[in-house]
Amino acid sequence: MSHPSLNHIGIAVRRIEEALPVYQRLLPGAHVEIEDVPDMKVRVAKIHLANACLELIEPLPGESAITKFLEKKGEGIHHVCLEVPDVDAATAALQAQGATPVYPSSRAGSGGMRVNFLSPKDTKGVLFELNSRTPQGR
Repeated sequence: MSHPSLNHIGIAVRRIEEALPVYQRLLPGAHVEIEDVPDMKVRVAKIHLANACLELIEPLPGESAITKFLEKKGEGIHHVCLEVPDVDAATAALQAQGATPVYPSSRAGSGGMRVNFLSPKDTKGVLFELNSRTPQGR
């Protein structure tokens, strides 16, 4: 995996409308974008910082991973996202080194990104997302 960079930190929240004012007080003037991600069944509020962003992630009806996380652990940090040149190549390279991807191949994520996750069982308890700006039409 060549030259990853921190893209965002994902934070699970029950309701973006309740959580966003807290973050706006902490980060006054930060640009915020809210987007539904139908393929992942989540609503995301991206709080843009100088060199990364925080993503508040709210489950939409029918979503299970964020819902289970909230039930088990409550609101808080859900994952760390690394941006890579090619998410599928990075996933394959890490899988060859013993990491277990959550999905067999990348999926459509927010902002036109392709995404996959690595099982936290292989990363000392941290859920890592890999993403790339590869066109979604792949």
